[in-house]
Amino acid sequence: MTPERIEEAAGALAAARTGQPIAALPENARPQSEADSYAIQDAVMRRLGERVGGWKVGFSPEGGVFCAPIYAARVHANPASLPASGFHLLGIECEIGFRVNQALGQRAQPYRSDEVLAVATLHPTIEIVDSRYRDFRSLDRLQVLADNFSNGGLVYGAAASGWQGMDLAHPPIAVTADGKDFAECTGLRAGDPVGLLVELVNHVANRRGGVAAGTFVTTGTHTGMVFTEPGARIRADYGPLGRVEVSFPR
Repeated sequence: MTPERIEEAAGALAAARTGQPIAALPENARPQSEADSYAIQDAVMRRLGERVGGWKVGFSPEGGVFCAPIYAARVHANPASLPASGFHLLGIECEIGFRVNQALGQRAQPYRSDEVLAVATLHPTIEIVDSRYRDFRSLDRLQVLADNFSNGGLVYGAAASGWQGMDLAHPPIAVTADGKDFAECTGLRAGDPVGLLVELVNHVANRRGGVAAGTFVTTGTHTGMVFTEPGARIRADYGPLGRVEVSFPR
């Protein structure tokens, strides 16, 4: 994509954050590769004056992993109260998260798992799913990736301890909405959370020059995507890994 088309796409997505959601990106400003989507992500972030507070990661059909930024202003400690009016959608995904507590810079050799885990802590998280599109599920993957892969925010609980050796692909997560059962924990289909964390660190270190201290990484939903309503209070109990809660006052 040309710089002009990237800026056209970024302008549409930035405007949709405070205005009405859009049906799709302008036809001539739609990404044709992950590189295009990443360029649009970066351009939107510059327009909004935001900075990266975290990354969501998954496996890419183009090989390796893909990533999407979570804005620092949208990362919240547990418990969080976030007005429902600040979102177009109120989607919920419960995910194992990590916080990289020491900067990891770009280097020739990939970071090993032990190196990354030595500077990371594990946290229970709730990712809030939102979109700048009217129906993101009807669009191609690259347009969704350009819109931060439908991220609306992140709520994280306290750092867990004693998790080494646990089956992190199938943690015991119980999710309630206003005290009633809300979502079923079906396990992580995207792979091993630690492996995804390490691949994300290397991907971002190579593409952006490093991972800043304090960056969160979410590693995929254990509950699928479930939607709630304004006024709801969502609580995710990860058993020995801790708890995290978010409410959406009207």
